[in-house]
Amino acid sequence: MSRKDLSLRAIFAAPAILFVLTLTGLIGALLEDGLWDILGAALLTAWLIVLIWALVRRRR
Repeated sequence: MSRKDLSLRAIFAAPAILFVLTLTGLIGALLEDGLWDILGAALLTAWLIVLIWALVRRRR
């Protein structure tokens, strides 16, 4: 599939999901303690994991 064949939904799906995960992690970590801090840290690193995956995939 070429990039021209992608719909707007397909193009913006991953950034939208990362936004929701990051926002959920940030709000959860700021408002609650304990488990939410750990979950918030994990959700805030989701974009970093996706970035590393994309860079590794691009090099192949």
